[in-house]
Amino acid sequence: MRRIRISQPKPGVIVARGFRHEPLDAVIRSPLLDPDGSPACRPGQFVSTDDVLLGWDEDGTPVVLNLAYSAHALIAGVTRSGKSITVNTLLAYASLMRDVRLIVIDPNLGAVAPWWRTAHKVSGAIHPDEPTEILRWVREEMQRRERLFWSGRTDRITDFSPELPLLLVVIDEVANYTRHPDRKARERFEAELLAIASQGAKFGVRLWLLTQKPSADVLTTAVRTNLSARICHRVDTVEDFLHLFPDGRDLDITAADRTMPQGVSIASVGDMRTPVRLRSVYLPTEACWQINDLMCTEGLKVRELPAHVDLDKAA
Repeated sequence: MRRIRISQPKPGVIVARGFRHEPLDAVIRSPLLDPDGSPACRPGQFVSTDDVLLGWDEDGTPVVLNLAYSAHALIAGVTRSGKSITVNTLLAYASLMRDVRLIVIDPNLGAVAPWWRTAHKVSGAIHPDEPTEILRWVREEMQRRERLFWSGRTDRITDFSPELPLLLVVIDEVANYTRHPDRKARERFEAELLAIASQGAKFGVRLWLLTQKPSADVLTTAVRTNLSARICHRVDTVEDFLHLFPDGRDLDITAADRTMPQGVSIASVGDMRTPVRLRSVYLPTEACWQINDLMCTEGLKVRELPAHVDLDKAA
């Protein structure tokens, strides 16, 4: 055995588990793909209450996310840490859910490009104005749902359908907007962002923010405290890690580790109270394009690629 793990699930019982192989060492292909790498999924196959397999922890236990019952989230990690692979899984499953509307804002285009043709709303703008307008639309949709919130007599909307979809808002490189040199535009963006972060979950909005450095000058404390799910790939400093996990100094795991393999993160999602090491399932960007091609074939395309993009040359 390469490792023995001993736990005491209840008084009088001790469980010893032996590992012949380390679960974090294995790169496991996403279940959305066949063994040959081609898509093994179909448009509309899932709904928001289906569990999304994010990956496996170091004990070989699956780590899943349920969009319908989750809240907002924050993903951090430096370049080449594997953050994009985790994001690919989130965006792919959301795109295949018939009761989810995907909204992606990404100034670097890496995350949004495969879903450009089918996502409900997209933006690759570098200036904050266009993303701010999208966030304003989301907030107006929240206001339109207030009647349902009251009539449902619940603390949040969790019953979604194609007519009342869950709105998944994913913003990559959020620091591009929160640290933009245009102060007034930056402040307008941050105001809309805070409104969605603080009130959106109960109206069926799930906000996922992605950044390389989750520092206080990138995300205010007011926004960050509303991002309850946390996934931290490798970061540069312990302080960066502590912005996601304030009790990180008391944990026996850290993402401020230059030896952390690509695709491995420290995660706390869903019902997980204690952060765990997570190996994300492998879903490359090329596969995301193939899944999106299937969606377009099924008639789900809502827009063309930008006019200057030649898809044949891009492929």
